[in-house]
Amino acid sequence: MNKYTIDEELRQVERLREQYPPGTRIQCIQMDDPYHAVAPGSIGTVDHVDDAGTIHMSWENGSSLGLIPGEDHFKIIGRSEHNKSKGQER
Repeated sequence: MNKYTIDEELRQVERLREQYPPGTRIQCIQMDDPYHAVAPGSIGTVDHVDDAGTIHMSWENGSSLGLIPGEDHFKIIGRSEHNKSKGQER
């Protein structure tokens, strides 16, 4: 992997962290995991985004399965009050 690729991946992960800060509420539309998929319509809260760009979640059904941007389909349905106060509402 060359330096450009590593730098671009780091920038991508930082963008994901800005877009999905802890406390962001997300609704699953479709998860492409045949073994452990979270049901469409499920709602959860972002815990963190890891260095690989996986969005780690706490789902209301008790699951903690992460979302993979570009593979899984989901939408933001809310922000925590803490994130709103920091100007991160979009």
